[in-house]
Amino acid sequence: MMNIEELRKIFCEDGLYAVCVENGNFVSHYRIMCLRKNGAALINFVDGRVTDGFILREGEFVTSLQALKEIGIKAGFSAFAEE
Repeated sequence: MMNIEELRKIFCEDGLYAVCVENGNFVSHYRIMCLRKNGAALINFVDGRVTDGFILREGEFVTSLQALKEIGIKAGFSAFAEE
């Protein structure tokens, strides 16, 4: 298990954190910088590990994988850049 000092080092900056925990240990985490206090967040996992994430703009809504890909590319979401 991680102690509080280890957690403070990981979570020392403002933002939204996505964390993957296995057997009580963090195996991956990703910080999404939040420029607004409201909005939906999309988080990408690959093989159970957090790899990327971003906040949707106001009024954006994902209705399909194609729409998700287009929004992700606009936001610089690296998981879609090579598809």
